Amino acid sequence: MRLLDRHVALFSGSLRTLLRRESDRRRCADSPYAWLFQPYMGEELVALACTTTPTSSSPVISLAAVALSQQQVRTSRAFVMTLGNTKLPESAALRRHHLLCEAGEVQPTSSANLSALVEFIGNRPIVGWQLEQRIGALNTLLTKRLNFALPNAQVDVARLHQRQLRRLHPQVEAPSSFTQALACWQVPAMGVQSVLGEATASALLYMRLQRVMAQAA
Repeated sequence: MRLLDRHVALFSGSLRTLLRRESDRRRCADSPYAWLFQPYMGEELVALACTTTPTSSSPVISLAAVALSQQQVRTSRAFVMTLGNTKLPESAALRRHHLLCEAGEVQPTSSANLSALVEFIGNRPIVGWQLEQRIGALNTLLTKRLNFALPNAQVDVARLHQRQLRRLHPQVEAPSSFTQALACWQVPAMGVQSVLGEATASALLYMRLQRVMAQAA
């Protein structure tokens, strides 16, 4: 848990979120998902990227989850998937979604597919750029299909970036976009338009900010 000690205050933890997690935990206490609500005691995190395209019936969600530790981002074992209504006709919006996200063909938003995602993430903390708004549609699907939203501790890399830049350079306004933040900390942005590229870049940015924090300590 040393990896989390320096930024525990950055976990997304509004009162509404905390109450929802507790309600979900109680509801799932006797289910196969009960272990997801247990505290994580290891050293890994999961970088999560999620892109949503609204449609007339249900959103199409492309996502990528990548495990990371203090030293390594494990892209070779990434979880990448697009979820949506497989009966939707092809449209310009969907073609653009597929082109940008590079997450494969649409898979049904079934309990089995969502279970595969939450089992990959496990109870490890999640990191990502503007997480709360990015995973809103995913949490809606999870609640509908599995009866709970992601219960994991979450570190918003956008907030971490803004906090560290203000601490080191109080006179500089923190860049608000993801690509600007990557450039600010000299993190490669290649392929960042895809969900796997965004998840990987989020992991690298997180690791870079952790090193900055350690050097300043």
